Amino acid sequence: MESLRYPSASSLDLGSSTSISSSSSGAGGHRRLARRITINISTTGATKVTSTSTSASASTSTNGHVPLWQKMAVGGTAGVIGTVSVFPIDTVKTRLQLATCTATGSTHGATGITAVVADVWSRSGIRGLYRGLPATALGTMPEKAIKLGVNDFLRDVLCGYDRSKETLENQMAAGALTAGVQVVATNPLEIVKLRLQSANGALTPTQAIRELGPRGLYKGGTVTLIRDVPYNIIFFLSYIKIKEFLTNSETGHVSRQGILASGVSAGMLAAFAGTPCDVVKSRIQARNSTYTNGALDCAKRLYREGGVGAFFRGALPRMAVQGPLYGIALLSFEIQTQYLSR
Repeated sequence: MESLRYPSASSLDLGSSTSISSSSSGAGGHRRLARRITINISTTGATKVTSTSTSASASTSTNGHVPLWQKMAVGGTAGVIGTVSVFPIDTVKTRLQLATCTATGSTHGATGITAVVADVWSRSGIRGLYRGLPATALGTMPEKAIKLGVNDFLRDVLCGYDRSKETLENQMAAGALTAGVQVVATNPLEIVKLRLQSANGALTPTQAIRELGPRGLYKGGTVTLIRDVPYNIIFFLSYIKIKEFLTNSETGHVSRQGILASGVSAGMLAAFAGTPCDVVKSRIQARNSTYTNGALDCAKRLYREGGVGAFFRGALPRMAVQGPLYGIALLSFEIQTQYLSR
């Protein structure tokens, strides 16, 4: 129970300020909250009451902002939650993008969503849809820690820790810079995940990493960066603008459903825009790939193979993966960040 101790009228002098302290304890006394109410009385008789709260158990920085390491921890946790939720769809997306890998353009492998699911199921059962999940979940932590945590941190830095002064240029710069940093974690994660998801036989993460070697883990790194810079700009700008649109103008509050919808919408939009580069990247990084002369040569061969449509192979499953993944991840990120900033 919170108790307030108010001073008597005789103790309030004109032109002075009086502080009234109150304290409350949570269950078991684990969380203590101190509150100070300051009453200022001017000679004109106007009274101003201000209230500030500080948490004795808070681990955030002194200016009320969540430190970078906590944002990265929250981002990593949120990313794992999202990844686990949509992993089977991601497996289907990968199989579709690798369905026509022959140099002559002949079809190799199942080319429809239903056919892919049936093919994986007949070979490995439901476990086939989750092939590579443990390694992917582990690798997702640093990748999403950078993507969500570093982007949020850079937004703070670029606007001087005052989001009301943030410009469109700040938001774009934060997204682009984040992409440049995250490729260090993204490329090794995605090439190992791709190898595991596309393998028809037994292949462990350790075998895939040993087969690739240190340099192989960054195969296709350039096209990954080309994909991620515009992806991040589109994704974060869309998320910010959609969330602003869904925010109540009177209270400044956005519901959890609004955050989820913003993340899903932004993820699907960015996923569609980034599909052509993702297809090129997948072809280059595939096991025993015949696309060995760089991204431009791969793109030319893809066009000869299937025209413009070849660059959007797996677009719908990719949108179905990225939308829910980022909706869930961003909702988790926002909830955890709000808790830490109290």
